[in-house]
Amino acid sequence: MGAYRESELVFMKQDVYRVLCDTPGLKGREIAKKLGKEKPEVNSFLSKNKDTFYQDESYCWFNKNVGTTVEFPSSWIDAAKYESILADYENLFASQGGVTFVLPQGCSLLLEPISRLLALSNQLEHHCIDVTIDMADCGNTRHFLNRAGFFDLLSSGVKVLPKRPKSSTAKVFKGTCDSLVEFGSICPKSKNKELIVSLHSSFLDKTCEDYYTVALTVFSEFIGNVSEHSNSLIEGFAALQIYEPNYKRDHIQTVISDSGMGVVSTLRSTLQDHYPELYGRFPDDGVESDIGLVLEVFSKGNITRHGKASGRGLGFKSTREQASKFDADLSIRLDTFNIKLRYRGGELADPVIQKNLTKMNGTHICFDFYID
Repeated sequence: MGAYRESELVFMKQDVYRVLCDTPGLKGREIAKKLGKEKPEVNSFLSKNKDTFYQDESYCWFNKNVGTTVEFPSSWIDAAKYESILADYENLFASQGGVTFVLPQGCSLLLEPISRLLALSNQLEHHCIDVTIDMADCGNTRHFLNRAGFFDLLSSGVKVLPKRPKSSTAKVFKGTCDSLVEFGSICPKSKNKELIVSLHSSFLDKTCEDYYTVALTVFSEFIGNVSEHSNSLIEGFAALQIYEPNYKRDHIQTVISDSGMGVVSTLRSTLQDHYPELYGRFPDDGVESDIGLVLEVFSKGNITRHGKASGRGLGFKSTREQASKFDADLSIRLDTFNIKLRYRGGELADPVIQKNLTKMNGTHICFDFYID
């Protein structure tokens, strides 16, 4: 067998790796048959690449790289803790051998990290990464996720351990819990009125009419923007959870998520034409400029990829004006960073910015309104 050129070596590794992902524990002749190659050629290749493949005592071959395992702690996990754990994995989209998320006994997640786990799992699976969520020792959380509709929106290609629930308790009991609005998909060809009404009604049930306008504005504007601007084959979604009185301050947490282009890419597609001044201030040259552009959009609003004259698009001006009347936190998760805007006493406090997070596509919004 002649020596492999570098490109041939890469393709051969990929081919053998895929075969052993689908059917681990094959002998050399079986691998050769599946690849349409000669047995001596494949055996020679395998013996020279034991950094990638290994052979057991029965002369069966396996992939040495068993994938990436992300294990969460046995505690309550908020968005900050979730991101600190995932930050150890710069880009899970480059994982070989798949990605496994392990939720051990005693692991409980707030709605925001649940939504990010859902979006990331679907994105990875969509990019042909094998994804497993292991909740074999975390029955209580698995039951809650079922009740919240997590599995209804989780891609069917994502493996769940010990197994997926046989039925959806979210569908059976939908709308019967006054502290939860189950995960609902955002349809790109609809105004999603039913989802907006459900979120709005639950919000008002736990607050008062003072919140009528702000709640309606938040849900309508953000869900509308997902519908119009996402351009994703993966469904966006929204959900709401009320936390009282045992988790720090009483508050209502709402998540709105899409796995599309993201706010930055959406705006940059026409920024030079419609906002040359902003294009000059925030050129497309790195994450710092992206963060500056997002802060401009969410703190000032009135910016849209269609231009000022259109009267539509990614403005968020109304949301900003309404949210500033209450104590609220707005988190915007994009690509590899997160921005948290905090409204206190009618004023916008200094933003909290997290950088160097694990890569995730799209725009993921979380609103916390403090109601105590």
